[in-house]
Amino acid sequence: MKRKEIHMQAILEQFDYLVRYVFAVIALMVILRCVLSLFRARPRREIMATLVNLADDSKIEINNWETSIGRSRSCDIPLKKYGTVSRFHAVLALRKEGWFVFDTDSKTGVYVNGKQISHAQMVKDGDTISFGNAVMKFQSNGYGANAAEPESTGNKKKAATDYTNATRLVNMADKSAYYLTGSCLIGRDRNCNISLPMNDISKEHAEVYLTKEGWMVADLQSHNGTYLNGEMVFGAYPLYDGDIISVGAYSFMFRE
Repeated sequence: MKRKEIHMQAILEQFDYLVRYVFAVIALMVILRCVLSLFRARPRREIMATLVNLADDSKIEINNWETSIGRSRSCDIPLKKYGTVSRFHAVLALRKEGWFVFDTDSKTGVYVNGKQISHAQMVKDGDTISFGNAVMKFQSNGYGANAAEPESTGNKKKAATDYTNATRLVNMADKSAYYLTGSCLIGRDRNCNISLPMNDISKEHAEVYLTKEGWMVADLQSHNGTYLNGEMVFGAYPLYDGDIISVGAYSFMFRE
């Protein structure tokens, strides 16, 4: 019996040694491998498309098949500084036919090359997409059926319209651009094209619109007035490149 007890005790001691030291070494190796993986260079995700902000030429990389865009933090592309962008404004998605932009019931709409979309619209290289007053140029980077194809001498395609120098109002404070397509209402109301939530601005303060003679600015009987190059506007006045429109504490430069 004593021999069996001694033998059993020896086995238990070996097992205890195994648990204390061998398992400890294995655990240490696992931890070391995890730490080394943190310093190992991770493969860069493929850039499927790019949005170029026309206000400052900054680039936003698209790495997903579907990308949400809006003012909310939970969006893939949060546009926090743009007051006319809804919390969940739009979705940019890659489908079998190519890239599409979807308006997700935004308040100020989604525009492709200056035209408002009803729900969904296919977009191609060089197209300009407007989310409220955030205006982006789309580049597909070779993904999708509607990616740009190289021109051949026998079959030249019409180049996409360049909206970089399109008619716009540039906010003098943050240099954000509001692209003009026809009529642009400025005021405190959330339904205005340029919504400025300030008490010194009327609900519908001023309007910039296009006529046969050119672009005009008109004061809409606001309480504190609309100013053009420092002079108060009475009625409607023509606009020229470089003019400064002041509404309350905001100033916008007219560019065309």
